Amino acid sequence: MDGLIRTGILMLVMAFSSPLSAEEFTPDASRGAKVFQTICAHCHTTTYDDSSVGAPGLKGVLERHDAKWLDQWLKSPEGFAKTDETAADLLKSNKYGLKMPTLPEMQDSKRRADMIAYLKTLKGD
Repeated sequence: MDGLIRTGILMLVMAFSSPLSAEEFTPDASRGAKVFQTICAHCHTTTYDDSSVGAPGLKGVLERHDAKWLDQWLKSPEGFAKTDETAADLLKSNKYGLKMPTLPEMQDSKRRADMIAYLKTLKGD
């Protein structure tokens, strides 16, 4: 009986200490590039220049903002602008009055990580 209790305790410890379906994730710039082309390229460029709709060019964006800031921005620009002055200023800066919307595709943390991995490739000169 004592051995059975020990076995049960050992099984419980193992079950809670190592998830059986732990999936490793590595952000991938090529997946991020596909998302960029599908969603973001309608408004943004990969240069320093603003686009024809006044959206900022994204070249060197990780020299202007860190990855954590970008993650919060991509998840909810308007929500983030309520607590971050830089985000609020960015939302107000479009010369046509356009604002980056909260995109359903950016609610997935892995997709945001892929996007940030791609944006890291757009290094400044």
